Amino acid sequence: MANTLQITEKHIDTLSGEIISDKTKTIDTRRIPDEPSYIKFYIDDLSLLNRLTAGETRILLYIAANASYQGEVLLPLAIKKRIAHNADISVQAVSNGITKFCRKSLLKRMDTGLYELNPELFARGRWRDIRERRQAFYTKITYTPDGTRTMETNIIEE
Repeated sequence: MANTLQITEKHIDTLSGEIISDKTKTIDTRRIPDEPSYIKFYIDDLSLLNRLTAGETRILLYIAANASYQGEVLLPLAIKKRIAHNADISVQAVSNGITKFCRKSLLKRMDTGLYELNPELFARGRWRDIRERRQAFYTKITYTPDGTRTMETNIIEE
């Protein structure tokens, strides 16, 4: 079964029979997969699996709660100070937490003070948009027979 449909549009001069324009448009007919089955996954569980401290967990919760529908969150110094105050930790601890989240691919640094949450772990909005954002992240979770969990993540640079 073909994954594309081609539509050809020709404009012909009816007096001379000359082809004035000839355009072919290709349309991708592949169906976007349905949203995968899911269960609720709590920040506390994600923090436990990534060995985050209680302070780092509070930082991650704040970041996730304030992300846009594109999964982006602005974290300039003023916001870091607010997080530090609310979490009862230092601004440096907030910065260190953000660095750790990037290293563990929970976040991706987009620009100075602008980050994107890993869409494999955090999703908000339309499934089509989430699926497109997920293409820039790679996450693989493996469990051994004895229950040991390994998580491999990587950010695919554009």
